[in-house]
Formats: sequence, C-alpha cells, structure tokens
Amino acid sequence: MRFHFAFSPTPRFPSCHGSTVLALPNGDVLAAWYAGTREKARDVAILCARKPLGGEWGPALVVADTPGKSEGNPVLFLLEEGDIWLFYQTMHGSGEGRTQLGTGWTTCDIKRKRSADGGLSWSEDEIVVGELGYCTRSKPVMLPNGDIVLPIHDARRWTSLMLISADNGYSWRFSQEIDVGAGFNRGNVEPTLLLRRDGSLLCYMRSGASEGMWQCESTDGGWTWSPPELTGLPNPDSAAELLGLQSGHALLAFNNTREGRTPLTLALSKDDARSWFALRDVETEPGEYSYPALVQARNESIHLTYTYRRTHIRHLEFAEEWLLSE
Repeated sequence: MRFHFAFSPTPRFPSCHGSTVLALPNGDVLAAWYAGTREKARDVAILCARKPLGGEWGPALVVADTPGKSEGNPVLFLLEEGDIWLFYQTMHGSGEGRTQLGTGWTTCDIKRKRSADGGLSWSEDEIVVGELGYCTRSKPVMLPNGDIVLPIHDARRWTSLMLISADNGYSWRFSQEIDVGAGFNRGNVEPTLLLRRDGSLLCYMRSGASEGMWQCESTDGGWTWSPPELTGLPNPDSAAELLGLQSGHALLAFNNTREGRTPLTLALSKDDARSWFALRDVETEPGEYSYPALVQARNESIHLTYTYRRTHIRHLEFAEEWLLSE
C-alpha cells in the first residue's frame, strides 16, 4: 500500500477536483482531473499526468482548455485495441455562485479527445452530446457484445441515464432515464456502473437529498432500468465509484457518512455488490477527500485517485489482500 500525490497545487492551478484513472498495458498509470482557481471558474482546464511503471508521477500537462470557459469531469477509457478516449465537458454558462438552471453544470456539452500513443498526444476535441445540460463523471463499461455504456447525468433535472454506442463510439444513443423524482439539486446524479458476473448492470447514484446512495439494475445492456431503490449506504451528496475486480469481487469507494466528505472508505463485496464487507478507511481527518476513481492493472494491483482537500490529487496503489488484512 503506497500513497503518492499525482498533482500538487501551482500558482496557475491552486484548486483541483474530479480525477479519473487508467492502467495502461505497459504498466504505466494515467490520470486526469480538472484544475483552476476554483470549481467552475473560467480558467479551469483538464490536466493529465503519467506515472511510469516503478516510477514517480510526472508533470501535469494541459490537454483541454477552452478560452474563457470552464472544463469539467474528465473520464478516461481504454479500448481493446489500445487507443484511449478522454471524455469531458465544457461549461458555456456562468460559473459564478451556486449552480442554478441556466448556469454552471446545467450548461455543459460533452466532448471527447482520442489518443493513439498512450496519452502522449491528443486529437482535437469532438462533440459527443451537443445539447447543453449533460455531464460525465464515471468510467464506461464495455459489454461482452462490444457495446460501450457511458454513465452520464442530466444536470438540469438531476436524473441519470446512459450513453450507449454499438459501433465503437461512432454514434451514441440515450438510454431510459433513471429518476427518483426529487428534482433539481435533490435527485440522483453521477451514476457509476458494475458489470455483474451474470451479465446484468448495477448502477449506484449520488443523492442530492441525503437519503443515501441510490441503486438500480439493467438486464438489457443498460437500455432500461429497474425502479431506483436506496442501497442502505450513506451518501453526503458526493460521487462514488464501483469497480469489478479480476478476483470476481466488487470494490466500492465512497464517503461513508451522511454529512461532509470524510471519511473516504473502500469496501469489498463477494456477491456482486449485494452486500459489503472489509470496510477500510483511506482518509479520516477533517477536510474533503472525495470523488474517487478506481482501476485495476493487469498485475492485479488496484489504483485509487481522489480529491485531497481540493488542492491535490492523491493516488493510492494497493492489493486486494490489503483490504482483507487486519
């Protein structure tokens, strides 16, 4: 178990949030996040950094920076042939103050960049969803039939849904909307997915109203979803992340509290996320430790990145056995 800082603040980028992490076939680890003077500020850009196998994190490089507009919520995805996609969003309305309808996150489009050289260089951006109001957060899932399911949410309605591509990302269609009926700022957003061993999809969602984390299931590849139910796990209006492990177990990273964004906790499941055990706190001090991202490398090591007090992106590398140890 080893902690590192993937990013530390600079005069140009004093604040950061919303990381995503990817394990590359050569053993390197790639991470991206958004950073600027504050969340939603006009100078917020998408940054990316690499940790070579056995090495330290390299310098952070700007990969997306629309002049005068805030970027947000990057998502890295590795295709089977080795290409990398970077999804993110650009905010077209005002980022001042608390987001209201017509401002902030409700004015985002969804974009994508591509890399054919392991993240060393990136293509020009392309629009995935041009309608304003949709946001990314967690990694896609590739189904056995080749469909790619990207979880997104509608920041205008605070509902969740999927973007699904059956043609390797050339075109995308919306799934059924998932709605708990609580409305703007109180509904269900920032979905994260687990592909279960029986082929079904499990979706966990952030709650804006402190009831706890929401869940629903799909048995048709993400097109339709069961009515959302509460998981019984707390959620302090913060994102969580699910990951299926090579062992067949499921891993969850979340803020195990109803208020605040500490502690940051990991939990394991042996039954496809129907129950959780081996809870281990990663951070317990006062402050914000949030928006976890998870990936497992080919050597079975697990990588977690997360927001550390809104000033750093922290990286933890560990083995599944560490979660099971006393």
